[in-house]
Amino acid sequence: MDENKDFLTSETEGENNINSDADTTTNESTQESFSGAFSDEIAETQTDSTPEVAPVDYSVSAPVAVKKKKSFIQLPIIISLAILILVALGFLVFKIFFNTSVVGTWTVKDSATADEATTATSDEAAKNYYTFEDDGTASIHLGTMKMVGTYSLEEKDGTRTIDISIPSALEGSFEYKVSGNEIGGRILTLTDTSYGQSIDLESTKLVIPEMKPGDDFKPSEKLTGKWTYDDGYYKMSYELREDGTSTVSQSDILFADGVYNYTDNKITIKYYTNQEVTMELNYELKDDSIIIDGIQFVKDTGSSSDES
Repeated sequence: MDENKDFLTSETEGENNINSDADTTTNESTQESFSGAFSDEIAETQTDSTPEVAPVDYSVSAPVAVKKKKSFIQLPIIISLAILILVALGFLVFKIFFNTSVVGTWTVKDSATADEATTATSDEAAKNYYTFEDDGTASIHLGTMKMVGTYSLEEKDGTRTIDISIPSALEGSFEYKVSGNEIGGRILTLTDTSYGQSIDLESTKLVIPEMKPGDDFKPSEKLTGKWTYDDGYYKMSYELREDGTSTVSQSDILFADGVYNYTDNKITIKYYTNQEVTMELNYELKDDSIIIDGIQFVKDTGSSSDES
């Protein structure tokens, strides 16, 4: 039994070896046939895929044209700037040579005499300054005093008229003319046609004399504030500030700026008209009011001086 088994095993192994050799031979033949076929195809493909390159003639060089970009932004910007410059120059030329507006500050020529103007400060204080604002406000400055009112303009049949109303100072209707220029000076001529009188005012800058409180000044919390008397017909105020400056006003028309000092029963106020003026006031503090020269003034709780 074992011998048969060994025989069968040997026979089987022999057949397997023969089959293995046959398979090997077949595979080698197949590989050779595939290899030959692919070699031919690859050769043909390489031959067909090689492009024919035409020879390049470098002896002739064609010129290359470069296009320049056109500027479409610079021209409008230049035109706009030129227009702005022309407008600015036109406005400047008008202001310098053709400004006929009354708006500004004016003063009478040589209004101070040699006796009145012995120093620079008194010279400034001796001048009357007439100021006309854009909003229709008119004012006259004399030293540190100011009187406030209104004005209006009218032009009819080529005649210009200015109506000025500054109570207790200047009231009336005048024909006016502005001449000159900013370089040589402008002149405002006011003519009272009723009396045939004229006055020339020259353009100028407002100068207010400077006043400083004394070195010995010390603020008083009880005095500091705005004190007002108002009976419905007449109104007067004294504003005493913490820094030693003061303002006396009447009916919100007349204002006098100055400096002050005080003792236990007297307030001394100094201001300028065409010279230095000193005002001495007897006072007595009583609750929330102050009695000044026998008149009771009430403290304005809404004043800036009181808030400080």
